[in-house]
Amino acid sequence: MGYEIMKTGDLSFTGILIGLVLFGLFDLLAIGPIYGGVIGSIIVGIFVGKIMGKGSVKYAFLSIFAYNLIAWVFTFLFTSDGKLVLQSDGPAVYVFIGSLLVLFFFYSIIGSFGAFVTCNLSRNEQG
Repeated sequence: MGYEIMKTGDLSFTGILIGLVLFGLFDLLAIGPIYGGVIGSIIVGIFVGKIMGKGSVKYAFLSIFAYNLIAWVFTFLFTSDGKLVLQSDGPAVYVFIGSLLVLFFFYSIIGSFGAFVTCNLSRNEQG
């Protein structure tokens, strides 16, 4: 039982790290954040679904949501554009942050679907 908890915790942490690396790589390659987010969530979802198997959907969802949240917080805190957005007054900041949260859920659902499909495909190959 303790091994399973450790395995899922390590897997979630690894999924978050892979997502952060992909986020930085897509930013470095100047791939748009929408396309990069979708591609990154699919890759992390496939990774989690392949390694974890059954029950991987919720861990993929949490990993993808967490790495997006971490990456965008760092983007806001350490870039001039992010600081400019956070310093602006009015409801525009709240609308922008709300839009990002909706986008995080969208990415997480896409990655969870990728984990679900990968898990079912690997289960069909074994059986």
